[in-house]
Amino acid sequence: MSSIKKISLLIVLALVTGTAFGQVTDPSESRSGSVYSAVGVGYPIDLTSAVFKSQGVFGVSSLNRESSNISNPALWGRALVTRASSGIQFSSFSSKTDLSSEKNSNLEANYLHAVFPLKKDRLGLSVGMFPITRSNYSIIDLKSFNTSPTDTVYYTNEVRSFGGLNKFEVGIGFKLTKNISIGYAPSFVFMNLENSEKFRFSSTSFSTQTQKATMTGNTLAHRFGLTIGYGGVFRKSDVISLGATLNLPFSINAEEEFKSQKSVEGVGTEVDLSADLALTEGNIKMPLEAVFGLGYAPSSVLNFSAEGMLQKWGDFSNDLRPGDEVYLKDRLKFGGGIQYHPYKRNSTLIFSRFKYSAGVSYDTGHLRFEEDDISTLWLNAGIGLLSRTASSIDLSIQYGIRGTTNNNLIEERIWSFGFSVNLTENMFVRPKLR
Repeated sequence: MSSIKKISLLIVLALVTGTAFGQVTDPSESRSGSVYSAVGVGYPIDLTSAVFKSQGVFGVSSLNRESSNISNPALWGRALVTRASSGIQFSSFSSKTDLSSEKNSNLEANYLHAVFPLKKDRLGLSVGMFPITRSNYSIIDLKSFNTSPTDTVYYTNEVRSFGGLNKFEVGIGFKLTKNISIGYAPSFVFMNLENSEKFRFSSTSFSTQTQKATMTGNTLAHRFGLTIGYGGVFRKSDVISLGATLNLPFSINAEEEFKSQKSVEGVGTEVDLSADLALTEGNIKMPLEAVFGLGYAPSSVLNFSAEGMLQKWGDFSNDLRPGDEVYLKDRLKFGGGIQYHPYKRNSTLIFSRFKYSAGVSYDTGHLRFEEDDISTLWLNAGIGLLSRTASSIDLSIQYGIRGTTNNNLIEERIWSFGFSVNLTENMFVRPKLR
C-alpha cells in the first residue's frame, strides 16, 4: 500500500464515527458519554494512543520506537521512518445514584497523527489533530403539571451537551545530542460547544420548544517536550528514559449565541435570545499542563513505565459561565505499567507475533462536588498485532470506577475499548540502484 493511501485510510478511520474530534453533532444521532462531561467546557481528554493507554501511561517517556508517538514532541526528532496513526474508542457507562441507575455508551474518534523524518534520527516534523476536552452527555426527565384539577399534562425535558475544544497542531522534534532531544509544537485551538434543552408535551395545547446555547472561539497554543535517554545504566543491554512535556496556559476569546426554536401552528420558528444573556463575549482561560515520566527497559523484549500529570484546573475561568468554576480543582494523574515484546526473540510461535501490555492508573479528577473529588481508578490491558513490517494494530481495554454515590452524586463504572492503527512507510528513503 502506498504512503498516500495509508494516510488516506487513517483520515477515513478518524471521520467514520461522525463524532470525530469532539465536534457538535446532531444530538438525535449521538449517544451519551460521562455525565461529568457536562460541566465547564467538557471532560479533559488525555493525549495518548492505545499502545500507551494499555500501560496506564501517556507515552512521554516512551522507549517504544515501533509506534507513532503523539504525546511528546521531543520524540519526533528520533523518527527513523514515516509513521501515521489514528484511533477510535468505544465506552460503556453504567451510572448509579442512591435512587436510580442507567446505562449508556459512546463511540468516538480519538486523534489523527503523522510524523515525517526530515532528517532521520535527527529532525522530525509532526502533524496532528486531537481533542482537548469533550462534552457528550444527554438526559431525559419525564415530568408533569396540572392545567386543571382533572387535567394533567406530561412532558419530557431533554438536556444535552455536545462538543468541546480541539487542536490542529504542527510541530518539530530535534535530537540535540545522542542522549537529549527537544520538541516544540504550536497549535490552532478551536471550540464549538453546544448546550440545549428541549421540551415535548403530551397536550397539543403546548408546542415543542428547544433552547440552545452555542459557544465558539479559537486561539493559538504552545507545547514543549524534552526526553533524555541512556543505555547500559545497570546492565549492558538496558535503557532508561526520562520524558516531560509542558502545555502552556492559553485564553480563548469566546462568543455565545442563545436561540429558541418553537413550533407555531406546525411551523418552526427560531428566536434569537442572545440579548437576554449577561455576556455574549468573554475569555475562557485554559490551565497549564505538565506531564512527566520514567521508562526503563532491562532488555529489548521488556519495558516498564511510570508517568504522572498535573493540570491546574483551579486556575480555569470562563467569563460566560462563571458558575462552573466553583466545581473545578487541580487534577493529578499517576500510572504505571509493563509491556512485553516476544516478537523480538525471533520466535516462530503464533503468539510471539504480538506485544502485550498491562498497567494501572489513578486520576484525582478535575471536579469536586460537596467536598467529594470525582476521581477515577483505571485498570488497563492491551495487545498489539504486528504485520511483517513495523506497522501494527493496537487494542486496549480499560475498566474504570469514577465518582461516588455520596451526597446524591453519580458513580460510573466504565468499560472502554480502544483501537488504533499505526502505519509505517519509508517515504523519504531513496532506493539504492542495483
